[in-house]
Amino acid sequence: MILVNLSFSLCVLACFKGAIVSSSIVTISNNGYSGLLIAINPEVPESSELIDAIKEVWTDASKALYTATKQRAYFDQITILVPKFWNEGTYQPAGKETYDAADVLVAYPNPVYQDQPYTLQYGGCGEPGTYIHLTPSYLVNDSFVDIFGPKGKAMAHEWGHYRWGVFDESPTYGYDPFYYNSMGQIEATRCPVNLKGEFKVIDYSTTGTARDCQRNVQDGLPEDNCVFFPYEEQSSYLTSSFMSNQYIKQVELFCHNDESDPYNIHNKEAPNEQNRMCNLRSTWEVILDSSDFANANSPNVALFDTSPTFNIIKPTSSKRYVLVLDTSGSMIGTKLEQMRQVVSIFIDQFVPTGDQVALVEFASSASKLSSLRTLTDQSDRDFLLTKLPKDASGGTCIGCGLLSALEILEENGKNPVGGNIVVFTDGEENEKPYVKDVSDQVLQAGGVVHAIFFSTNAKNDLATLVVDSGGIWFFGSEVNINSILGAFQSLASPNDGDVYSEIFQVHSSTFDVDKHSTYNGYVDIDSTVGNNTVFTFTWDQYDIQIEVVLEHPSGCIYSTNHLANANDCTGQPLDKVDVTFKVVSFPLPGTADPGRWRYYVSTAADRSQKVITSVTSQASDRSKQPIVVSSGLDKTDVGTGDAIVVYAQVSQGFAPVLDANVLALVQQPDGTVKELELYDAGAAPDVRADDGVYSRFFTSYSKPGSYGVQVTVSQTVNSYKATRVAGSRAPVNFGTIKADGSVNINPDGMYYVGTNDVTPVETGNFSRVVTNEGFQYTGIAVSGAVDFFPPNAISDLKAEQMDVNDPNSGVTLSFTAPGNDYDQGTAFRYELRYVINNVTQLVDAFESCTLVKKSDVIKGNLTQPKVAGSKETFLISTDIAVTSDQITLGFALLAIDESGKKADPSNVAPVVYFYSSPTGGDASRVVAAMTSVFFAVALMLFRLMI
Repeated sequence: MILVNLSFSLCVLACFKGAIVSSSIVTISNNGYSGLLIAINPEVPESSELIDAIKEVWTDASKALYTATKQRAYFDQITILVPKFWNEGTYQPAGKETYDAADVLVAYPNPVYQDQPYTLQYGGCGEPGTYIHLTPSYLVNDSFVDIFGPKGKAMAHEWGHYRWGVFDESPTYGYDPFYYNSMGQIEATRCPVNLKGEFKVIDYSTTGTARDCQRNVQDGLPEDNCVFFPYEEQSSYLTSSFMSNQYIKQVELFCHNDESDPYNIHNKEAPNEQNRMCNLRSTWEVILDSSDFANANSPNVALFDTSPTFNIIKPTSSKRYVLVLDTSGSMIGTKLEQMRQVVSIFIDQFVPTGDQVALVEFASSASKLSSLRTLTDQSDRDFLLTKLPKDASGGTCIGCGLLSALEILEENGKNPVGGNIVVFTDGEENEKPYVKDVSDQVLQAGGVVHAIFFSTNAKNDLATLVVDSGGIWFFGSEVNINSILGAFQSLASPNDGDVYSEIFQVHSSTFDVDKHSTYNGYVDIDSTVGNNTVFTFTWDQYDIQIEVVLEHPSGCIYSTNHLANANDCTGQPLDKVDVTFKVVSFPLPGTADPGRWRYYVSTAADRSQKVITSVTSQASDRSKQPIVVSSGLDKTDVGTGDAIVVYAQVSQGFAPVLDANVLALVQQPDGTVKELELYDAGAAPDVRADDGVYSRFFTSYSKPGSYGVQVTVSQTVNSYKATRVAGSRAPVNFGTIKADGSVNINPDGMYYVGTNDVTPVETGNFSRVVTNEGFQYTGIAVSGAVDFFPPNAISDLKAEQMDVNDPNSGVTLSFTAPGNDYDQGTAFRYELRYVINNVTQLVDAFESCTLVKKSDVIKGNLTQPKVAGSKETFLISTDIAVTSDQITLGFALLAIDESGKKADPSNVAPVVYFYSSPTGGDASRVVAAMTSVFFAVALMLFRLMI
């Protein structure tokens, strides 16, 4: 396991619980975006200068965006959320706004990108990003204009990633900086191709000198470290592209596919992420197809003022929870006891000191059990525990419980906005008022409704209210309440960006202890956590408590057996036993020592006991970032034939953690659990390999109903490989070519050379558990008798000539094998097609393109795909009659399963195939001239310009 080396002591975490894709509430109406939330991390000191800089930058961004979208959009209303400890300025109280749900984070630098603006972008083409990351230094320091261009234009670039899901057209994130065009000439990766410049290598070890680039011997392309330097003065026709070189003065628009403006047309040949992820579509095409502009927000040329209005707010000092507990007749027995058990742990262990908790029970009507009570010490927690309901009977009036919760939030004239209403229920409502009758009232009051559905198998109005209010719903079952415990832990976590106060679940398991026997397990506590560590064990029946022995990594023990033992740890006895709620806990003093902690659970009962163990902990030290797992789903409603994507981000600060063992446990409506291993391999649905984001498709639906998802992450074996950051960043201005032909080197560009990879360091053994929101499956049950799912579309197809100096070498195709059902199992066969020159035909009319026959395959087998996730390599012959020195070939393929279901075609992989060596027999010659198909003409025109 490795992780990038953190080059600073207090890098700030910037990830959030819940959905790993965007949770933005930004809307657009009459061309104006409203609801944009910019949040400042708690580690950033209070600064009026920073606030002023944010306003200035985003005012400039609004103007740049209005121009870039051809008068279709600007920023109308922006909210700035400052940390809750800021006290010098005048700030309005926040409502539902939280750091974790911000569109833009202002935080300390990323260890790889430093102060470079970037967008955390996990989704595919057209899918929104997670957040934009800016540093305080970038915002207040004008010197960054020389590196990334005007800040307003850089923000418009990042908005393209974040809002519309377009990608870089420059060679970021490891894409080739140079390529051969269809004429066999060397081009720099950029858009449009009419952006002119030269190739240079900069020697930063001296005062900064430039020389012409040499060509690699193997492929004839420019040597490593060769950089494309654009001309300072470009043709007056040049206006694009924001996603390639936003720092160029004349760049104001996005590359498009409008043939009436060929000078700024999309460069389909460039080997960049936009072409791969969006299958050769221009950024402007993708943007216009977005919901922002597809059927609304036509150009408004009469808009003369694009300046946003700013609202500056800060969070309240504490969170408010009103627990609305179902005590209807269906909860009698085990369900009631289990609800009491998990709620008692929530109150006793999970809710941070200073937060407020109230209690409501509902059956045929609702009753207030306690008003909001601030948890200042253990006596407050104990008071609430005595108020938990003990009996169940009657009907189910969820609406009654919601109204009672609202009344509590509004007591003493308090504003209910942002108050958390947590509903725990096991069944459908059958008493008025129903949820639909009170939903408008709850939404207008501004309460955030969360729900924990206990054995509920049908989507209902409560789930709709949860989504509409901005809350999260979870699903659990009495068969396994582990996920319910995780749901409460997730709800108790802070959402203010202070990772050091967050409670992490580092272990969770459910097991049976046979009568008169002992079960043993272990937990790895890593060095990034350890403060306020609590081992919790619950049992499910009888008043005969379980016996627990907890073994320290050194070998000493804590135990529920208080008889003196020579091997006792200092502080023994440490346990807290609550027979009322059937809970045994060990709150460890100080900071728990890292290492492997073992536990032994025994029962003296005459029947086996089901035991749940949970271990929670907090960051060990503010000088060390804790390892964090965030997880989410790409949707919460899915039907027949659809897959749902489960994501997990594993990180330490802003640095991704690689080679972790990531497992999604999907709890089905009947209580059974399906395991799904998640991968970070760069194959669909994963966007990029080795970025710390793990994902897979889930298709194993047992029946219609609610599904819960819990993700476990662990690492016990270290590995050694370079790591990257999962971001789409603003391109760097390394320098330009002046009108007189001299090179204007940007000395600050050296700090952003080679920032894809950094030196990895080991994390050591660790484990984390995170509980996701639930999802609803409304289709029919999946069985082996019917094939519901096709293979997934291949997204990482790459084509290369085996040897550019050998016309008979053939084309190598490489990609990740899809499955029989999306990314699971093994497909039946591949259908591979190609075209000559017109590569977009593979996108527009795949079936009309030439089929690659078995006889064309030198290496590989189209009828014997490998198991999903395996690396496939094919060598294809190019026995084609040609009349030129080179041709452009385009390849695409799809997988087919045994029932004939076809995947969507893959990304298009173009390759210029040489029948005459591009090096002309001299691979060492200089390549320095401006890249252009019409090199001589363009050079002459440029000289005339000066």
